[in-house]
Formats: sequence, structure tokens, C-alpha cells
Amino acid sequence: MPEQDQPAAARSRAAVVSAAPAAASAAARAEADRLLAAGYSVLFLTPAFGKRKPEPSRGGVHVVEVRVGTSFDTASGALGKIGRKAVLTTRNARGKALNNPAATWSAADVAAEIGPYLDAFAPDVVVVCEKTAEKAVAKLGRAAVAPGKAQPAAKSPQTSLLIGSNNNAGMGHAWARAVREHAGIPARNIQKKSYAFAYGSDIKAEDKNWVDPVWGLGRVADTLDTVTHVLSESGLAVLGRLNGGQFADDLPELRRAGIRSALLFHGSDIRSPDRHIELYKFSPFRAPVSEEDRELTEVLRGKTAEMAKWVEEFDGPVFVSTPDLIDDVPRATWLPVVADLEQWTEGTRPPLEREVPVVVHAPSRPFMKGSDLIEPTLRELESRGLIEYRRLEHIPQAELVGVVQDADIVLDHFVIGNYGVMTCQAMAAGRVSIANIDQRVRDRVPAEIPTIQADPDSLAEVIEGVLADRDKARAIAATGRAFVREFHDGRKSAEALEPWLRG
Repeated sequence: MPEQDQPAAARSRAAVVSAAPAAASAAARAEADRLLAAGYSVLFLTPAFGKRKPEPSRGGVHVVEVRVGTSFDTASGALGKIGRKAVLTTRNARGKALNNPAATWSAADVAAEIGPYLDAFAPDVVVVCEKTAEKAVAKLGRAAVAPGKAQPAAKSPQTSLLIGSNNNAGMGHAWARAVREHAGIPARNIQKKSYAFAYGSDIKAEDKNWVDPVWGLGRVADTLDTVTHVLSESGLAVLGRLNGGQFADDLPELRRAGIRSALLFHGSDIRSPDRHIELYKFSPFRAPVSEEDRELTEVLRGKTAEMAKWVEEFDGPVFVSTPDLIDDVPRATWLPVVADLEQWTEGTRPPLEREVPVVVHAPSRPFMKGSDLIEPTLRELESRGLIEYRRLEHIPQAELVGVVQDADIVLDHFVIGNYGVMTCQAMAAGRVSIANIDQRVRDRVPAEIPTIQADPDSLAEVIEGVLADRDKARAIAATGRAFVREFHDGRKSAEALEPWLRG
């Protein structure tokens, strides 16, 4: 169903508690399905029985088979393991013999295990399906109702944005801040991916959190209670692995709650290597040298083709962080990256004052920056005493600021054809910025980008030209900060998102 045609959402949550295993409790399963159809997001809690594998969440019914304890759980060593196995074997045999698995669990057993899941999910209503479940819920001090009684109540939180869960180069956090500061709309980001150096993030998830159903249920509760819009980076989930780990898995539950969704892409997550080869002369995908880069190109070829098919079917807005990606998603809206002008202040030394200027290149991914194509030129210029070349990798953000501020020339992209975060940071710091920004990209930006144009073939000539006319290069660099303030201080980013957020 198209997003705009979704019915008004209840946003309510219901927990169905059964003392019988999921496969054995037809009444509990039917009640979970009824609640789902009524508009609830549903948690179905049931004890594990035998060696059955836990069922995955399916369209808003989160099935959790809890591990019910025994008196031997606190015993150490072999005694605990043997004793527990004996107790569970006896219970399972008794349940089968009675044809009533619920008879194998006490209310205390069930209550001890379901408590953390109910606390995380914070259901509006708890439905119990038999006496043991009713007693277990009562032991937790929670009210319960019988099947067929619960009906959802509408909830209408104020407009609020959640961005996740990539936070590539810290941009998810920066965009959330931009929306708060410039649009006046509450916004947060979530980061699942780990980076070599820390970026700010409103919600951080370790790998262990991402696969933990208790953590995931907490994310569902928070999202349904507080979020009206979700911006998925790279098609990634925002509810952990609870629904499957991809945003497509989360989408049914979000849409049923009336949460509007959009997609955001950063680069390699949507950029087609084949299309890039057609459009850009120096495309890194044309003839990768190393086996690693050849394998990466093939992986990206497959992943981006698959993602493109899904994007074509997706009926919500799509945003891209750099203008070149409009080649891949023509209907996308440019969401400019953000440079923190309070952090990226101008260096104390004007650029090109030193006789031998310092040239900095800080490739996050050398293959995508064209580092191998430009470094022979830079080493040759350095050997002639014309420049001092510094290549930086895996450097903390706080340290990177000082290094860039002390540089004279900063080099960024040379094969992809766009400009990104590093170029903006260099311009904000008042440095001479040199990069290969394709004309098709420059034409999509409604102002002259104050970055001197050079490609791998012309880089030596361009740098020698800068050294021959330093005043001209300094004049271009002097306009960089104003350009960043106009397009990359967060205001344009908030403006790009605002029609969707207020629509």
C-alpha cells in the first residue's frame, strides 16, 4: 500500500503472553494475529520448548521464545548443566504426556523470564491466554486482559525525525542537529556501524545490542512513541535485527504505525559501477589494479543493482548526500553534507605563505579517492622540493582539524567526480582545495564551487600553476568558507528535508 494511502495509525503495542510454546498455542497465535490486524505492534512471549529455533518477527508480530529457568540455573559447573538438563527433560516429557505443554511451567518460572521483554516493549495492553500466564503477569504487577478484549487507541506524537543507522562520516548526527537547529523539529540519529575514530551520535548500538531482542523491542517502543519520520541510510534497519536487519524488514511495522519513511544514500551504497564507467573518464571501476579492488567492484556491482530495484519500487522520498548520485537516482533530492563551522575554523596561517607548501591528502578509501593515481605526481613534486606531501589515514577527527588548518593545499576526490565532506572541511578552514569535480556535478550546484579543478593527468600542472600565482589561489580559497556557510552549514540540509517533514 502506498505510504500516502496508509490509514491513521494507532501506534499502540500489545504483548501476548502464553505459558505454552508458540507452536502449541493456537489461541495465543490467533490473538496475536487479531491484534496485528487491529493496528497493534505485537510481542508474542512464549516459553522455549524442546530444541525448536526461535521464530523470526513477521510483519509486526515479534515472537520471542524465552528460556525458562530452573532451580539448577544458579548451580556451578557440571551439576548445574546436568541438573538443568534433567529438569527440562522431565518437564518436556510431562508436557508431551499430558498433551498440555503449559503444565510444565510454573508462573514463577515464566514471570522471571518475561519481565525484561515486557519492560523493554512497554506494551499498552498485555493479553494472557491461560491461567499460568495470567499468574505470571500478575507477579510482575501488570494488569492483563483476556483474548479478544483489547482495542488500540490513537496516539499522535509531535513531528520527530530518526536517522539511521550508518552515520557515515558523522553525517547522520550532523543532519539531525541541522534539523533541530534550523527547522525546529526534534531529530536524533542512530549509529550501528563502528568507525576507527568516534563520530557523535545520539543513539549508539554495539553489535551485541543490534542482535539483542530486548534492545530491539526497546527501539520499537521508543520509535512508536516518539518518531513520526524515519530516514534510512543505505537501506539499513533502525530497529536492530528484530525484523531482519534491513529497512525493508522494518517498513511494514513503521508504515502500519503511520511513520513516514524516506531513503538516503551516501555513495557506494547506490552508485552503479557500470554507469559510473560510462559517465566518468577516471572511474576507479574501469580497470581496478588490485585483486581486492576488483572484488570490491564486483560486490558493488551486485549490491547496487539490487538496491536500485528496491529504490525503484519504494514510493517514498529519496535523498542523496552528493550531487553525483543523481546520476543513479534521478528523482532524488540533494541533501548537502554538513561541515561544523564552529569546529572547522580558518587556520591561523594564510595558505601558501611558506615557500614549500604543505599538501595534505586524507583518503578514507584510497581506491575511491584515486590516491594511487595522484601519489606518483605528488612524490615527484616533493622530490623536486616544490611541496611537502602528507598522506593521512585513520586519524581522529579532533586531530584532523588541526592538520588541515595547518595545510596549504588539501586534495580530495580525483576519480569519483564529486566533492564531499573533506572538500567542505578544507574550504571551511580557508585552505586551497584541489579536486576533480566533474562538470555535470558542478552544474547541479547553484554556485561556483571554490575548489580548483584538476584530474590525475593535470594535477602536476595545476599545482605548479598554483605555486606560480599564489595570490590567485589564495583569492579562491578566501571564498571557500562563505560557500560552505551558504550550502553546508546545515541550513540547506534542513531545507531539503523540511517539505517531507512538514508535509
